Amino acid sequence: MGAFLTHGGVNSMYESICAGVVNIFWPQSADQPLHAAYMSQIADCAFELIQVRTGDGARPPARGGKVEGTSEAVAAEVEQVLADLGGPVGERKRKNLGIVRRKMLDDMREGGLATSLYRALINGFRGLFRTS
Repeated sequence: MGAFLTHGGVNSMYESICAGVVNIFWPQSADQPLHAAYMSQIADCAFELIQVRTGDGARPPARGGKVEGTSEAVAAEVEQVLADLGGPVGERKRKNLGIVRRKMLDDMREGGLATSLYRALINGFRGLFRTS
C-alpha cells in the first residue's frame, strides 16, 4: 500500500486518482487548500496535513483545528496519518477513492461530462483568435 505526498495541484491530484493512489495533501496556495479540504473531508478519500502549513497557509483550516507548526506537531501528525493509512481509516479512504476514480474516469470518457464540458470550452474559443 502506498500514498502520494503532494501539494495538491490539479494535475497531480488527477493523475494519482486515475492511478488509484491515496493523496496526502500538503497544500501551499491557490487551488491546493480547496482540493485538500474537499478530497479529505467531503469525498473522504485523502489525508490533509495541517501542521506543516507556513506563511499565509498557516491560517486555521476551515474544517477546524489549530496549526501548531512545531517539529513535534508535524512529526505526530505524520505518524498519525501513516498509522491511519494502514488501518480502518485508510481502508475507508481507499474504498471512497475507488468511487471517485470510477466517476472521474467515466466523466473523462468520450461523451462523458468532463469531455463534453472541455469540448464546449474549446468551441467557445473558436473565432477569438485569427490564424494567418
